Amino acid sequence: MKKLSFLFCLFVLLTAFTCENEPLDNELINQEFQNNDDINNNDDDEIGASTGDYWPRAIGNMWNFDDTFYGDVTYDMVSTEQIDGKTYFKFDELFGQESWLSKTGDTYYVRTAVGGFPVAGYEVSTTYITIRMLVDSAEVGDEWVDNVSYTITYSPIDGSTQEIPDLDYSATYAFEMIGRDLTRTVEGTEYQNVLHVRLTLLASGTATLYDYYYAQDVGLIEFEGEQSSGTLLNYSLN
Repeated sequence: MKKLSFLFCLFVLLTAFTCENEPLDNELINQEFQNNDDINNNDDDEIGASTGDYWPRAIGNMWNFDDTFYGDVTYDMVSTEQIDGKTYFKFDELFGQESWLSKTGDTYYVRTAVGGFPVAGYEVSTTYITIRMLVDSAEVGDEWVDNVSYTITYSPIDGSTQEIPDLDYSATYAFEMIGRDLTRTVEGTEYQNVLHVRLTLLASGTATLYDYYYAQDVGLIEFEGEQSSGTLLNYSLN
């Protein structure tokens, strides 16, 4: 059975596609998104003023999740790096992938590797993608879209395996602000000032949906998807 994986989203930022998913017409879906005047496409000129901090960034910040795919897992911010003129905070790992988080104005960028499936006898390497996981000033109904491309490379470990051509992929991350200023209870804790964002991930002829909930001054508290879901158990911020 053929399977492709794409990360973060967090979100999850690991999403699995199988041949059992119903294929969709990407061209028609993309045209629908392009016809919406609220959409911008990864343009820093559209950055606005932030309405609060919905994903705090500091070395030592930690979020512990109960994840239906990864189990009980903790994500820590361990260092900072300058990438493309922005300060990114690096996670020890995020949903199984090497990942970073940056914020400019109202926009939160996640930079991540896209995982390729391991193949015996080969080293797997991938290029990075950057997506705008959250725009905290977006009003209910506002949308934003990022189109990304990436390459997965399989390098033979020794001369006993044949060359595999690089695999080039593209995907569309289409986000919509579903709710603002919400109250949501997760694992017995009530969070105020919650944003609800929906992701439609279009890739390989398939659309997959995820819902993300971010609490002000806390970060991601819950996500729900067709392939996996997770809830925040505890967190520590510096």
